[in-house]
Amino acid sequence: MDIFESIYRFFGWWIIEIDIFFLALLLMGGTFLILNKKKWGRKFTLAACLGFVFFGIVPIGLWSIVALENRFPKVEQFPTEAKGMILLGGSFDEMTSKARNEPAYNLTVGKLIRFVELAKANPDLVLAYAGSPFEAKMGQIEFKALGLDPSRVVFEQNSKNTKENALQSALLLHPKPDEKWVLMTSAYHLPRSVGLFRKAGFNVIPFPVDYHTTGKYEPWFFLGLRLNLEAWAAGSREWLGMLMNYLMGRSDELYPSP
Repeated sequence: MDIFESIYRFFGWWIIEIDIFFLALLLMGGTFLILNKKKWGRKFTLAACLGFVFFGIVPIGLWSIVALENRFPKVEQFPTEAKGMILLGGSFDEMTSKARNEPAYNLTVGKLIRFVELAKANPDLVLAYAGSPFEAKMGQIEFKALGLDPSRVVFEQNSKNTKENALQSALLLHPKPDEKWVLMTSAYHLPRSVGLFRKAGFNVIPFPVDYHTTGKYEPWFFLGLRLNLEAWAAGSREWLGMLMNYLMGRSDELYPSP
């Protein structure tokens, strides 16, 4: 990890976890007030309060997700020319799964279900599931439970993030320029993923699934602080990730397009 990426990780974390940033401002403001530094105490406290009020009223987090989900059009008919289909992991709650000794799902499990449906409907496809060793183990259990033979699936299980998913998948699948690969993941995660997989040598067909918004920039004022902050964390992680990938040469596109 070079110094540029270290700087990005530090400042990026504060942007993504902006609620922690506001709490830090509030704590600093309270500290200054206790120390009788009223001028600075009021400034930090006011900044924190304004931040919480803004995110509690304006659905900027939700809008950031809408833009990502709308980047690639919904695929109405499965592309028969596809050589294979790659599903990105991330549908399981690792901590809960290990504690309960059975698969526990998170909010993105919809993409796994859609993958199984299409895999069963297209028996000649090369199938790949990209994730961690834990994801591979859970995936095998879940595919079998849903009626998909796990032996049909190539499990890429040496990755910790999407960048490594792309590179490791290329090593396993050896994509050729004239081969088309369906890349399936949650719609809001697809733009960043497409840039990385294209750079790794895949001629991808973006296949958005697992939507979390209506696709409209609804003026939902007073959406709620918690929901908006959660959406902001998910959206800003993708936007910052795309910027970082472009600057680091991991993607040839700043905002990958269809």
